[in-house]
Amino acid sequence: EELFNIWISSKVSQFTASLSSLTSTAASILTSLPAWDKVTISETGDSDQEITSIISIPPSPSLPLITSLLSLASTIHRSHPSSFPQSLLSPTTINIVQTILSHYSTLSSQTLTQNVALQLLFDLHFTQTLLVSRDTKDQFSTTLSTLLSCLETNIDPFDLSVFSPHLHSRVKKAAARCVSGLGCLVPADRVAIISSYKISTTQDSHNILCVEPQPCPRFQLLPLSTASLAKVSAKAALSPAHLQLPAVEKKTAAGNKSPVHQTAASFFGSMPWFGTNS
Repeated sequence: EELFNIWISSKVSQFTASLSSLTSTAASILTSLPAWDKVTISETGDSDQEITSIISIPPSPSLPLITSLLSLASTIHRSHPSSFPQSLLSPTTINIVQTILSHYSTLSSQTLTQNVALQLLFDLHFTQTLLVSRDTKDQFSTTLSTLLSCLETNIDPFDLSVFSPHLHSRVKKAAARCVSGLGCLVPADRVAIISSYKISTTQDSHNILCVEPQPCPRFQLLPLSTASLAKVSAKAALSPAHLQLPAVEKKTAAGNKSPVHQTAASFFGSMPWFGTNS
């Protein structure tokens, strides 16, 4: 078990080094933030008129966070985690959460733009949903609440009230997509809860391929340019009936006979002496 601890500690150190690439600098932000979802919302103005606006919501964790987690999980998967001691994986998850909270504590103490604060807010909710178990909830609840409060101070209160429902729903979707790839790091009690999340299976307009009506929820859709949306919509409108091959008509018994067989039958049929007894 001591050798396992030494090996896993070295992998957690690599995770820490990889996560440290997430900073508040402009260069890091450009390479860390994923493409955001655009959501249309409707509000009622002072004159009882309905006002429609479009807001942007982060749909997935920041790239350094999810890349570091997937890299660590892949390394553990290659080593067959089912052979690890029972008391090894749980402390590993705790160390990961502590590393994430420590790094995000440094980021939250800095002055952040609203978009960066929203993305870091998403990351913390994602970490809490996926990696904090019932047993470790009390251990991290105070730190998480403090960090979330610090990040929320960088967001306009009105915008936060509008963004929060959409943010939390996308945190659940992201957790459900990643629970399989990060399975060795996710506590057992969280797997059952996250697996119960219902994910919308409708075809979004920003998918680069026209897939099945119920695509696999694990994989995120790929961006598609606006000019190609009409083509994708036209292809998606095709019903399964349009894709079915036409039924093949059954051939008659005469049509199944070969030309040689038909010629021989005609010849022997024209001979009155064929088949009679002498």
